[in-house]
Amino acid sequence: MTANPKISYWKKVLSLLNEEQNVFLAMVVHHTIHSPGTTGVKLLVAENKKMMGTIGGGIMEHTLVNRAQEILSNGHFIPKIHTLNHQKSGTDEQSGMICAGKQTNLYYVCEPKKDGKTVGKIIQILNEGQSSILSISPEGMTVHKQKLNDYEFQYKLIQDEHNWHYQEQLKNFNRIAIWGGGHCSLALSRIMNNLGYDVVVFETRENISTLDQNTFADSVQILDDFKKAASQINLPEKTQVVIMTTDVKSDVRSLLGILDKPFPFIGIMGSQAKISEIKRRLKSEGIPEQQISRLTAPVGLPMVSNTPEEIAISVAAQLLQLRFEMTS
Repeated sequence: MTANPKISYWKKVLSLLNEEQNVFLAMVVHHTIHSPGTTGVKLLVAENKKMMGTIGGGIMEHTLVNRAQEILSNGHFIPKIHTLNHQKSGTDEQSGMICAGKQTNLYYVCEPKKDGKTVGKIIQILNEGQSSILSISPEGMTVHKQKLNDYEFQYKLIQDEHNWHYQEQLKNFNRIAIWGGGHCSLALSRIMNNLGYDVVVFETRENISTLDQNTFADSVQILDDFKKAASQINLPEKTQVVIMTTDVKSDVRSLLGILDKPFPFIGIMGSQAKISEIKRRLKSEGIPEQQISRLTAPVGLPMVSNTPEEIAISVAAQLLQLRFEMTS
């Protein structure tokens, strides 16, 4: 399986710690609209000048990397948060960029003896998909298990005039489930994995080449009936659904298991004629119009999208647009 970018980031941190290097971490812990750095993105800078990730690029990041090298050279560093304004004027410190908005960064230096075990635990939690909280404050970095229903937010910064505390739910809230394991599913799995989504794929066919090639999905499940797939989804209320099976019958079976679940997005790939037939069959199965109206069909932003890669890009763009609308 191709590693999720978040896992790759923390694995890189651990590998540098195992080389007895201190690692400077920068995380965006809050942002406003139009900021180049968005909440949750991360950058690391090592003593050997290796880097990974980004907090928004440009002169802001160039300046921070130079500052990180100074911090790593000077030794002891107390974690801090730093708000930067991406405009020519404002009350906060200027970032040097003029793209609008502002962001708050968290700076932390990981040390091998102090943080090695914690980073190793983060990687284990991410690999196992556990629900746990990463906490960072001026006192240090910790991680502990916490039930997801006790924690509504992926990222949370608590601060006042005298102190601050950052929390991050390590279980990924960006999730997609794909019904069908063909070429379009493979292309979409690749893109969504690169975008940091947890990906699960359902298929009723075994031994098809595209499933063998799909190293991007966190899980590929073979079922005897697509209708059973929805019940296998963890966190349905945070999972986007895309239907791209081989035929109308399979699409309908998929939807019969989906439409009464709290999925926030249900998209179907296909022509208008195919979608009309799908809706007709759903009505004949007694599915009420209120549930059928939840469908986004055809899925994807309108664009030239004929190849699997083009179709996947149009679907991914639509999901990102939806995420923007929900958070802005």
